[in-house]
Amino acid sequence: MTFYVVYRAPRNNKNRGVIPTELRSLGCVQLHKSLWEVQEEKIKDVLQILQEHEPVLLRRTREIRKPEWNRKGAVTDIGSLSVVAYNIPNGKRKLINRALRKMPYIPLCRAVYAFPQKHSLSDRENESVATFLKLIKENRGDVKTISRVVIEDKTSVKKLLDGIAHRIQKETSHIIASSKLLKQKIEKEDCNRARLNKSLTELKKRFGHLKKLTDFYEKWLRIDFSRDLLKTYRAIRKATM
Repeated sequence: MTFYVVYRAPRNNKNRGVIPTELRSLGCVQLHKSLWEVQEEKIKDVLQILQEHEPVLLRRTREIRKPEWNRKGAVTDIGSLSVVAYNIPNGKRKLINRALRKMPYIPLCRAVYAFPQKHSLSDRENESVATFLKLIKENRGDVKTISRVVIEDKTSVKKLLDGIAHRIQKETSHIIASSKLLKQKIEKEDCNRARLNKSLTELKKRFGHLKKLTDFYEKWLRIDFSRDLLKTYRAIRKATM
């Protein structure tokens, strides 16, 4: 059985090299900056080293697993995932980030994302991964993909779900703030109407992507983002009044 661990790298550059050295001493294999292959007998030691850096333990399975919920409706198992880790030239990062904004994923750490995996190759989840991989390769990036991966430590499930919520709330806050700024500009008599109409169109388009994303998360993991969507919709509507 193959295990992996992903973690948040220390912000202090002086300490970043310490963790890789310690993991290599345990026989771990580095697949990406913060993504490592781990021997089963070394898991306890690895997690001890990474305890302050939000480690997430993963393992590969033969079968593709569906998400699970408890009686209260809380997610207890996210199900099977495709993990994508990549490096991209600095000038191409904005392009990749714009593409990611429209895709359903779970952030694991910087440049390492987990996408839902289903049985059928025609499912939209698998299409998202294929599209993302193609985009990275077209822009001279390096990519590593690990399929049929599940979260091994259940304590990480809530943390990863919080990461999804943070992502949606961040996008919601951006659209609301932009809507308020746009409304202020519209109220000025000397405003450039053509430019403001273009900005409004872009906001509506961004809201459309947000709605599709939240619909997907609701279908995939039964997460309800209706309040966030309502606040965002009201903000855009106020900007047009």
